[in-house]
Amino acid sequence: MSTLIHGGTLVTGTGQALDNGAIVLKSGRIAEVLERWDRRLGFEGETIDASGSIVMPGLINCHAHGVTSGPLFPSAAPALPDDAWLGNLDRHLLAGTTTVLNLCGFATMDQVREANKRHAVRVAGATTHLPSALLAAQRADGGGLTQREAHLSVERMLDDGAVAIGELGGGQTLGGGGQDLVYLPATIERRTGVRISQAQARRLKEAVLGRFVDATHADVEELGRAAADAGLTGLIGNAELAKLVFDTVMPSVGPAIEGIREGVRAARRFGVPALVHSASATAAVLRELMEDPSARGASVIAAHVNHPSHTPDEALNLAERGRRRGWASEASVFDLLHRRHTVTTREHWDRLLAEPAVVDVLGTDYGHGGDHDELISAVQDLVARGHRSLGDAVAMVTSAVVRLIPGLAPERGELRKGLVADVVIADAGDFRKVRDVFVAGERVVRGGELAAGARR
Repeated sequence: MSTLIHGGTLVTGTGQALDNGAIVLKSGRIAEVLERWDRRLGFEGETIDASGSIVMPGLINCHAHGVTSGPLFPSAAPALPDDAWLGNLDRHLLAGTTTVLNLCGFATMDQVREANKRHAVRVAGATTHLPSALLAAQRADGGGLTQREAHLSVERMLDDGAVAIGELGGGQTLGGGGQDLVYLPATIERRTGVRISQAQARRLKEAVLGRFVDATHADVEELGRAAADAGLTGLIGNAELAKLVFDTVMPSVGPAIEGIREGVRAARRFGVPALVHSASATAAVLRELMEDPSARGASVIAAHVNHPSHTPDEALNLAERGRRRGWASEASVFDLLHRRHTVTTREHWDRLLAEPAVVDVLGTDYGHGGDHDELISAVQDLVARGHRSLGDAVAMVTSAVVRLIPGLAPERGELRKGLVADVVIADAGDFRKVRDVFVAGERVVRGGELAAGARR
């Protein structure tokens, strides 16, 4: 059966927006894209009036975690239960995202294929099966690794269908937010019986290692103040606490940095994009690789260039430097717009996105327990703040992603005749109110609720 969607603002994914445009879906493909539909004409099939809505391609998230049954994060933590990773895919779909790139790079392609069999969201695989990245994961966690994941290689993963290398590095292995949220609080609780917060863990860590995770840094006075604030005074001495922080954070940092080097060089060798963790802890190695002849010509996407471990000026300078070397940039919404569990400032986001040509694409990353803000809310924010036009904002999560990562979403990312019919209808006043979502022409979200075809 054919489906006609008319009456809304048609956002093509290429920067164009058509008021009162129309689109016809047939046999899983886009059969027609029309600047206007004459309501007096008949139509043999289902007709959807999208007045008051925007109609756009299915969104493509180039930075997702927790969407397969495989090891979690660059630390290869134990996999999520099925209900959790399927629930993450539900959340993506309900917010208009129809394709995600899994950047938990130790998942196998069999695990990626399992996700595609069980859910309507198209999941693509990436790989970090590199010697140093594996060592970093094992030193930070590694609880999700089996012999199968540990003995794969980047080349075998690419041959099996992976489309990118990444995420190279991460907060779990590089002394970042993942360390602050999970590993350091757990270690301190085992020693003292006190469970500290993410903010308290970060303050302790930075007292010992600084903002750049530097083994030569030490601020004894600040450590004492941070320990008192965390309720640790009298439970553990400052010297022991400093050693505990060091021994928890640092073992994975060196291998993770080397894994970034290995991954970028592999990207050049195999001709696929590499997505690298951009944060204060990786700024030095990223600058190094930008000048390294052995990495020249690699397709590199700096992930979450708006990472809050940078200052806004540092973030902008590093992203601009990368652009001059041919690198692309992704800004992550994290939970900085609405939820604000882990990222409570939007200063970095606004600083980079106010520039017209620094950020290429948008992603979500993961947020606290997967509770990130929706990718579609990031699109609306760009429009509302005047950072991008509606057409250009939608392009950053559709066609621009397709161009940067070939193989991620083939024949998708635009409303164009002949392409796969991944289509989203959302309220024009609040994009987060997603009304309907089609994947390959099948309506899998209807009236804001999951339809029968969402899970399989």
